[in-house]
Amino acid sequence: MAKPRGRRRLVTLSVLLLASLTLLALGGPFRHTASRVARAIVSPFVSVVHGVTKPIGESMAGIFNYGDVVNQNHVLAKELDQLHQAQIAYLFQLRQLGDVMALKKLPFVGTLPTVTAQSTAQNRSNFAATIEIDKGTDAGVLAGMPVVGGGGLVGIVTATTAGGSTVTLLTDPSQSVGITFGVGGQAYVHGQGPSHSLAMEFVAPGTPVHVGEHVFTNGLQGGLFPAGIPVGTVVGTFSGTGGAQQSISVTPLANLSNLAYVDVVLWEPGA
Repeated sequence: MAKPRGRRRLVTLSVLLLASLTLLALGGPFRHTASRVARAIVSPFVSVVHGVTKPIGESMAGIFNYGDVVNQNHVLAKELDQLHQAQIAYLFQLRQLGDVMALKKLPFVGTLPTVTAQSTAQNRSNFAATIEIDKGTDAGVLAGMPVVGGGGLVGIVTATTAGGSTVTLLTDPSQSVGITFGVGGQAYVHGQGPSHSLAMEFVAPGTPVHVGEHVFTNGLQGGLFPAGIPVGTVVGTFSGTGGAQQSISVTPLANLSNLAYVDVVLWEPGA
């Protein structure tokens, strides 16, 4: 029953369309009426066709513009990467500036002259702990001069050239520093390698040593270091039988693993 009804609708539409075209051809007073009728008949078909063809047209436009979109994405990704790199560089420079400014406020240096140097290389192994700096004899740096950082003593200059120097760090096994602590306590700390704390020895029997207290250069080790430079913090004490102090561990106050800049104290041993 559905098919005859569909045919009748099609025939009716065809007749109306033919009648409208006839009226248009005749012209005269019937022209405007025929135009309205024709638009009423044709409009649904135009809407259907437009609804079908519009997405296809947009899809085709997207296909033809795909290359431009890809290129724009590449440009944006490159610009984003450049901004990210610039941010990293800025943060690095900001940290370096902070390191340099920290060296300008070292109360333990007092009025002693200093030369700020940048670390150019590091050598850390189980047997050695040294860094290279970009200041040498041309800047007044000599072997034996103390080197300090933001926290305290870093090490000592052990070799120089005109434009650079080698600094042996506190943690190097070859280093030994005379220190003072508490109320008149005297001892020595020496390096045990980059991955180990400093060992504190030759503490007089009965001298109290407390975890958390700081130790400083005593200025009595043949004049190798001026007095009062912070060296480290006591982090552990171990007593043997009879109360004799068997081992004391000290952690350097200076951050020896991150030495971007250091100050060489222009102070010669024995001065």
